[in-house]
Amino acid sequence: MKTEDTLGHANGKQASEARIRKRSGPALSPEARYASLFTNIPIGLYITAADGLIVDANPALIRMLGYSDKESLLGRQACDLFVNPADRDRELALFDDDLIVSDYETQLRRQDGETIWVRDTCRAVRGEDGAIVSYEGSLQDITAVKMAQEELVYMARHDPLTGLFNRHTLASILESEVCRARRYRHPIGVLMIDVNHFKETNDRFGHAAGDAVLETVAKVLVDTVRESDIVVRYGGDEFLVLLTETDGETEIVRDRIQAGMDESMRAEHWLDIPTSLAIGTAHWMPETGQSIESVLSEADRKMYEAKREHYARHSGSGGL
Repeated sequence: MKTEDTLGHANGKQASEARIRKRSGPALSPEARYASLFTNIPIGLYITAADGLIVDANPALIRMLGYSDKESLLGRQACDLFVNPADRDRELALFDDDLIVSDYETQLRRQDGETIWVRDTCRAVRGEDGAIVSYEGSLQDITAVKMAQEELVYMARHDPLTGLFNRHTLASILESEVCRARRYRHPIGVLMIDVNHFKETNDRFGHAAGDAVLETVAKVLVDTVRESDIVVRYGGDEFLVLLTETDGETEIVRDRIQAGMDESMRAEHWLDIPTSLAIGTAHWMPETGQSIESVLSEADRKMYEAKREHYARHSGSGGL
C-alpha cells in the first residue's frame, strides 16, 4: 500500500512539473536566465571596465538616469555621472576584503541635469592574474527617501510659521558660534526682540492676523541683517538675532530694524494697531570670560526695559 502511495505521489509530482514546464516554455540556459534577469529586474544594474568606462547597463538604470537608449549611456565614464566626481574615488577606497562596497549613498546627475540620490552596491571583478578587470554594481534611486529625511531635519530645526531657526536649535548654534568667535577673537552681538501690542492684535483681529504680524517681523529681521547673521524665533512673539563676527555695533542694527519695521507697518494698511518692536541689545566679548547665557539674559532684561518704557509712553494702549 505504501509503495502504491509513493508511486502515486511521484507520478503526481512529475505531472505537476510537466504542467509547469508546459506553461513556462522550454528551459532557459543559465546565460539566458542571467540575460532575462539583467533586462527585467527593476533595480539599475551596470558593468564598467577597470578604468570606469561604462560597458553595460540594464533598462532600469537607463530609465533612472534619463537616457533614451543604452547606446547613449555606454562609453561614458562612470565618474562623469557623479555630481561630485571625487565620490567615485571615495567609494572605491571603501572596498572590503572581498572587494565589495555596500549601500554607498551619493548623488548622480541625470542626462537632463536633474540630480538624484542613489544607493550603490559595487563589486570588483578580478582576472586570472589577480588584477581588477571590471566593476559590477546595482543602483537604487533613494531621492524620495533623502528628501523626506531632509524635510524632517528642516522641520526639527525651523519654526513652521516663519521659517526661522527655532529655539530647539539655538543651543547648537550658540555652541558653534561661540567656539568660532573665541578662535578669531570676534565679539557676538545679541538682540532680543519682542512685539509690542501683540496680545491686543490677537484679541482684536484673531490669530491669523497675529501670525501675519509674526511673519512680517521675521521678514524685516532677515532683510535687515546680514546673511551670515542668525535669526531665531525665540518663542511666542519673541525673536533673537545673533550678529556673528561683528564689531559690536548692535545699536546700529537695532535702529535699522526699527526703521524697517516702521516702513513695513505703514505698508500694512489693513492693520489698525500700530505694531512696533521692543529690542534689548548686549555684547559677548571672548576675552571677558562671560558666558553667552548671561549675555542673553542681559539682552532679555534690556528688552523688557524697552517694553516698559514703550507702554509708559503709550499708557492705556493695551497690555504686553
